[in-house]
Amino acid sequence: MVREWPRGSLLGRLPESTRQELLDLGSAVRYAPGREMVRQGATDSYALLLRKGAVKVRTVDEAGRTTLLTVKTAGDIVGEMAALDGNPRSASVIACDAVEADFITRPALLAFLSRHSTVFVELINIGSAHLRWANDRRRELPGPAATRIARVLAELVEAHGREEPTGWVLGFPLTKVELASIAGMKPRTAEKSFGELRRAGVVVTGVRRDVLVPDLERLRSFGVAGRR
Repeated sequence: MVREWPRGSLLGRLPESTRQELLDLGSAVRYAPGREMVRQGATDSYALLLRKGAVKVRTVDEAGRTTLLTVKTAGDIVGEMAALDGNPRSASVIACDAVEADFITRPALLAFLSRHSTVFVELINIGSAHLRWANDRRRELPGPAATRIARVLAELVEAHGREEPTGWVLGFPLTKVELASIAGMKPRTAEKSFGELRRAGVVVTGVRRDVLVPDLERLRSFGVAGRR
């Protein structure tokens, strides 16, 4: 039986024959929750093709401020930029939960891409989509903090969440500060903003480390209302 990969992921975009060749390219590795899989500034050049689990991609600036850039899940590839250009890592990759991946060396990835130029195009498309998403977050900076977080959370839940009897959860741990950093906000703003979201009834926090969204459509509406 052929596995269904998320449509927006790299594996989800490829035809079956090309997908299988990519899946056969690396060697299996596992990472425990919280493990650093790729380190910012490192000069290694492997890539990791995610088969199971979720990872967070984050950077630390010169002042020591940490920003969460994005979250990637099964079917995505991480570390490919250093594998392609040979430059030091621009971000770190941390396992959110137990992760299974394929370790792909730079020579193997480059040889694969030389045989499949369409995969290189898909990598560019995925990178462009992430850049557009980041640019959208920056354009929203003047908006109310709580509504900005609501939009980010709704988009993450739509892309990666799962529905439970009491509502929607991401299914992997992200702190309120990390969610706020995606929205371009400072840590001290996170708790205040989540307080507003709780009072509005669009999120429930304090359930383990997960943020529970009782009604996803209501969360979307809250985020849209902040744009007016």
